[in-house]
Amino acid sequence: MVIELSNGTLFQVSVWAVLFATLLVLVCMYVLYRLVIRSERSKHSVETARVEREHRQDLEVVKQQTLARVSQDLRAPIMLLIGSLQQMSEEPLGDDVGGRVQMMLRSSQMLLHQVNMLSAGMGAAPVPSALTSVARGAQRPAVVSPTLDASTQSTTTDEENTKPVGVDDHNVAMVASKEVDEPQEEDEQKEGERMTLLMVDDSADMCRFVRDYFRKDYNVITASNGEQAVACLEENDGIGLVVSDVTMPKMDGLELCRRVKTDLRWSHIPVILLTGRRSEEIEVEGLKLGADDYITKPFNVETLRLRVKKLIEKKENRQRQFREKMDVAPSEITITSVDEQFIQQAIKICEEHISDTEFSVEVLGHELSLSRTYLYKKLINITGKGPAEFIRTIRMKRGKQYLEKTSMSMSDIAAALGYSNPKRFTENFKTEYGMSPSEYARKIRSEKAPLTV
Repeated sequence: MVIELSNGTLFQVSVWAVLFATLLVLVCMYVLYRLVIRSERSKHSVETARVEREHRQDLEVVKQQTLARVSQDLRAPIMLLIGSLQQMSEEPLGDDVGGRVQMMLRSSQMLLHQVNMLSAGMGAAPVPSALTSVARGAQRPAVVSPTLDASTQSTTTDEENTKPVGVDDHNVAMVASKEVDEPQEEDEQKEGERMTLLMVDDSADMCRFVRDYFRKDYNVITASNGEQAVACLEENDGIGLVVSDVTMPKMDGLELCRRVKTDLRWSHIPVILLTGRRSEEIEVEGLKLGADDYITKPFNVETLRLRVKKLIEKKENRQRQFREKMDVAPSEITITSVDEQFIQQAIKICEEHISDTEFSVEVLGHELSLSRTYLYKKLINITGKGPAEFIRTIRMKRGKQYLEKTSMSMSDIAAALGYSNPKRFTENFKTEYGMSPSEYARKIRSEKAPLTV
């Protein structure tokens, strides 16, 4: 075969050479095609494996979440069931009924053990299987209403809503003027009056369980969500502690905690949050909002009792500190910035009016924008003293300073403290410190006198 190029040059090419070149090109194209196909298949296999792996991971997450939710949902009613059966087992029962109760109790404990094993496999904290001495309740299908238990209900008085220090003025109900140094408070707490505990949970059984356990020591009010709890706080001024679940409809426990800790009327009330979700973020958020303690559900109710007792002891220690220390910083006797600001302002007002013979509880309440009742509840919870006692304490502390650092006469000191009658100053000083001003002055002089050989 002769091939003529464009420039006229002639080449002679054999047929076999053309066939070979054509075959070579076809082979190269085939090899390239196979490589492309193999590469695409490899990519497809990798992508398929990745999708299957992610699908398995998603299924595992869903399975773990489902198991965790089922485990959590099972543990709470099992705990309540065991508690009720233990309570029944402690009562006098016939052999037949007693045997059946023991059989159900053992079966319930075995079931709880299995649920705990499931929880341990997922890394969740199991509930203690031994619930002795903490069972106090029976299940109740009806929703628990936010009212006091019939056996422990005490009469409460509706009070007007008030605003925190520094907000717009509102009408303050005032009663007839009363001498600040009278010996008793008009609204003095009754001897041995029990604290009221507010239990908030959307589980009626959990509310009943806690209420029955604490009813011997406290008045217990229950609410099924945060909105009901706020209504309880509005209607019952004697609530001393709030125990609330975190996850609830309408208003959850975190929002309830925020409402309590930012309202001057309630900011002194300790709040314990309960949660079934083990999350540090939730716990940190609750503590930032001012929660005083945190307990993971389901819980041993004895643990809750000890936490409640500890919070009450802390409050009593702060009140003791206010009574005993000469100069106490508001931050030392309060747990929230709202309360700290309130005490700072209350002390400032008392000191500004310390020589005013007309200064009274009503004047203090008016300047703090609080009704007499809320002023009493607020001061008694933070300092352990009602308004009249609070004013007397501030005056007596100043009188003590006068006795220690000046040579003023008793009548001058009494006048500087707003007493028109020195005898009343002497009586109040002796009530506060267990000795008369003259005795205290002699004690100070003897301590300052140089020792002689």
